[in-house]
Amino acid sequence: MSRALLEAKQGHLHSPVDDLESFFWVAVWSVFFNKEGTKEHSDEEKDIRDDLVGGRKDAAMRGVVKLMPYGNHSDITHRFQSTLWEWWMKVQNRDAAWSVQVLARGRDDVNGAYYLPHFHRFALEGVVDVLEVLEAHWDDELSWESWTGPTPLA
Repeated sequence: MSRALLEAKQGHLHSPVDDLESFFWVAVWSVFFNKEGTKEHSDEEKDIRDDLVGGRKDAAMRGVVKLMPYGNHSDITHRFQSTLWEWWMKVQNRDAAWSVQVLARGRDDVNGAYYLPHFHRFALEGVVDVLEVLEAHWDDELSWESWTGPTPLA
């Protein structure tokens, strides 16, 4: 879930940014709880996992940012660290834009005629954000060809 939904008081206006951030956290969870690879998770990665389990998402992202690119981390963390960081920045920018362009109007002024087109626009722009990040990192980090290939069956 997004941080806003986890911390929401009654009356929170659900946004597509909540959904985009939730999708991001699924990716983060998948990276840091992945048990495959040639190396064990480093202590820093284990701290990030503890933060994720404890719902301390801001602390988890600070941990991701602090990871040294060439540290003794698991293979998947090495692969996805820059992707996650860039994706996180896009989520943050989209959230800031939502606050300025939609929420700044005031809760009493938000109605379906105004809100729904913005919801759709932000959702689609968020999908474009994710695709741009994946495309930017595809050749060097994410594509199957960039990995060593599948582990042979014994």
